[in-house]
Amino acid sequence: MHMEEQVVHQCVAELGCKQEGFPQTYLGLPLSSTKLRLSAFAPLIAKADKYLAGWQAALLNPMGRLVLVNTVLDSQLVYAMSVMQLQPGVIKAVNKKRRGFLWAGEKEASGARCLVAWDDVCLDKAAGGLGVKDLQTQNTCLMLKLLHRLHTATTSSWARWARERVCMATMEGSIEGEHWIALRALLPLYRAITTCSVVSGRDTSFWSDAWLGEDDLATRFPVLFSHVKNAEASVRDVVEAGVEPCLVPRLTPQAREELRELQAALSQVTLQEGGDQRYCPMADENNKLLSKPLYQVLRARSDNMDARAAFVWESRAPPRVQFFGWLVNRSRLQCRANLARRKIVPDDRCEVCGESTETTAHILLQCEFAARFWEELGMDISSSDTDSVLLRISRPQAMPEKHFSTFILLCCWELWKRRNNVVFRGERATIQETLRACRADVELWKHRLRQEDRWVVAAWCARLHNG
Repeated sequence: MHMEEQVVHQCVAELGCKQEGFPQTYLGLPLSSTKLRLSAFAPLIAKADKYLAGWQAALLNPMGRLVLVNTVLDSQLVYAMSVMQLQPGVIKAVNKKRRGFLWAGEKEASGARCLVAWDDVCLDKAAGGLGVKDLQTQNTCLMLKLLHRLHTATTSSWARWARERVCMATMEGSIEGEHWIALRALLPLYRAITTCSVVSGRDTSFWSDAWLGEDDLATRFPVLFSHVKNAEASVRDVVEAGVEPCLVPRLTPQAREELRELQAALSQVTLQEGGDQRYCPMADENNKLLSKPLYQVLRARSDNMDARAAFVWESRAPPRVQFFGWLVNRSRLQCRANLARRKIVPDDRCEVCGESTETTAHILLQCEFAARFWEELGMDISSSDTDSVLLRISRPQAMPEKHFSTFILLCCWELWKRRNNVVFRGERATIQETLRACRADVELWKHRLRQEDRWVVAAWCARLHNG
């Protein structure tokens, strides 16, 4: 770069190296003096193919594939996302492979095979999703970590080099390039999650940073801020020059009132020599920004789990049955109503009773066989207080409340398997045969309970035997 051709040839001859252009790979990442094209990220995208080729996806149920998506495919881009803003096309290509593996066990899957929209899959479990990482949000979190390091790290050679060449209050200076533009674009979000302790005032934005109280001054004094000439001025610039020279000549009465209040607050400010300090509630004791709590904040995650989600994810059912319960909650089972809507089958009639539209609720509650099954167990399924199929099943007083959701998922799982046997094998198990299948599952599932909780199994078996 920036070398005469003659000098380049001399360097190649002396060093015995090759002459190449950009982009090129450096430390495993594409490096370029201009904006990178999508083709430069092809090796990163192809890493997913390497993993997919070695996995026996056909032998895994969807929950097993979900584990691999969360632990392997989600983490393959972490290194790249920590230092650069990935293009939407890169994230789209990786999401295509993640979606295909989750729903079909293949490199890609058509829309008809994807039972739930990908945006909903990426929601937290408490919000009704599967907790798959949203790569765009994760990329933002990791880039904010880099931005925080730039502002706070004292031992980083890169951070010291950058701070010598730009104004940290605005991140404007002699550094250019797509990478720096991406970092600067995150500055408003970074200001929103940090507070500043002002020393010299050179590294802190007067109006946009929270340095004089909990809120930034642009939020505290909105009318006065609308009269500002330079919204990006640093604290030192404004304190040394005074607030009034930084404003337009004519102020409204409300702006003058806010000006007096601001000047009173600034009378207590004294600047010294030294670097300003930034703090974030999502940083650890060493002031290193943690991406996990930041991701939860950006995704607006709540620690309180929705009742329908808690019924599934807090149960002790096997993972594949929890996945089944999640589909039940979203009414996305492969029932004929859903298949007919996607033009896969010609009609939506139930193949078990042949009378009604086969929906998720019909298979598990309303079908003639399902209704008799719950009646044999003494369960009331007539509740209309909720639209959730699973929460409609009332618990009898004689049934233990503990792990009741696990018992309901077990029964619904057997009803679903019985329906599939009717459709694909022509096997019509009786009520008693279905109850025996439930008892067999109980003997297996009881090992998923803690030793001190296994007393509930006796109540389950008694209910199934009485039926």
